[in-house]
Amino acid sequence: MEAEVASFVEHELNDVDLKSWRSIKESLDSFLTILPTILGFVLSRLLCGHLPMLSTRRFLLELFLIGLPTVILITVGSAYSYTYSLVVSLAVLVYIYGNVAPNPPNFVYKVGKRPIVFTLLRATAYSGTCAAILAVDFPSYPTDYRKSRTFGAAVMDMGIGLFVVTMGLVSHRARSITDLKKLRRSVIPLLVLGLARTIVITLIDYHQDETEYGRHLNAFFILGFTKLLGSCYSLLVNSDEQLLALAIGLLFLHEVVLQLGLSEFVMSSAPHEGFFSANREGLSSLHGCVALYLLSIYFAKWYTSRDSLTYQGLIRKLKSILFVAILCWKLVFISSFLTGIARVTFSFGYVIWIFAVSLSLIVIYAFFFELKLVRPDICSKKSIRDDGQKNISLPTFVESLNMNGLTHFMISNFLTGMVNMSLNPGHRSDLESVVILSIYMFVCAGVVFLMLKKGIRVA
Repeated sequence: MEAEVASFVEHELNDVDLKSWRSIKESLDSFLTILPTILGFVLSRLLCGHLPMLSTRRFLLELFLIGLPTVILITVGSAYSYTYSLVVSLAVLVYIYGNVAPNPPNFVYKVGKRPIVFTLLRATAYSGTCAAILAVDFPSYPTDYRKSRTFGAAVMDMGIGLFVVTMGLVSHRARSITDLKKLRRSVIPLLVLGLARTIVITLIDYHQDETEYGRHLNAFFILGFTKLLGSCYSLLVNSDEQLLALAIGLLFLHEVVLQLGLSEFVMSSAPHEGFFSANREGLSSLHGCVALYLLSIYFAKWYTSRDSLTYQGLIRKLKSILFVAILCWKLVFISSFLTGIARVTFSFGYVIWIFAVSLSLIVIYAFFFELKLVRPDICSKKSIRDDGQKNISLPTFVESLNMNGLTHFMISNFLTGMVNMSLNPGHRSDLESVVILSIYMFVCAGVVFLMLKKGIRVA
């Protein structure tokens, strides 16, 4: 069996044609696949915004608008995902331009230290990952959505990249050794979770794909080491502006090393023996992760350089983001022909693809939640968020993920393991898969909603 798997991986690697439209098509398809979740947030704002923030009725309606379409459209209804997105998008735009009055010319947009577009991006990553990590175990989950073993830009390839981006958006550049010491409050929990997951998986003999992060590493380890290494590297610069050059330089050197033979070794069928070889996928991706992390910190500092913006100021900023997003997409297309897009090594193409996706989402969210769906008469009301920023336009579903996103991620990982060990998802019908996934989404979201309602914040 092991020989057959090794032969398959070797065959897949040798037959990958980097100079084709495959990765380009995958990168665009993957972005379009997450549109139903985005539209779910917008519909929640339009249809549930009049309800009290912490009402159970509002939470259930939002879960119906966000969770149910996500579950259906990544499984049994995947063939209709684009049709759903097109119809709902047109309906939302027609409604907005016909019923939502434009904000007054002197309206001031509050940016704050944690803009709502960052919160929405974070919720997108958590919600999408929660659905995908269990859905992938059902037969109704499309093969094209599964993580790529070598080169590719499938839907599930976005997960870890978006987590790195959202972590960078809310992080700061380390300025001294003292700042590094403060990292223990954020890095150690991630490493402990990573170690706990590895130990539990080993004890219960739970299957783990070694070609994802390696034999012992996992997403928690990768995020923890990325934050630690990124903070250490940031000591090399004297200002936030210099982070851009540091990130690009580090990404360039990372790609050079990959092209010199590391990428071929990581994707080969060499046995996972010895610590480095056994964990070559995760270890080889770290510097690409760090480059994306530093790039995200730089972008966050640039975006929040002013606490408030006029309408024209916000439009200029969004035009700049759109320009960079288009440039990144062009680089993605070029990379798919030259170096390939590989999540497993966090190659140049992959990092630029994730950054392009993130910038595109920020522009979309800013259009709806900053320009079109913000009411001037409620801007002065106290927010539920702990940073005091105006936030009344966000769905309760998003707020709960914002307050306890890591908790939501851990719960989804735990329940995924429980479902796999007890319900045998690989042999479930289409109807059973939708029911199980819907209950799973309800439980995961329901726990963090109750925590939000009680004012409990863990992580």
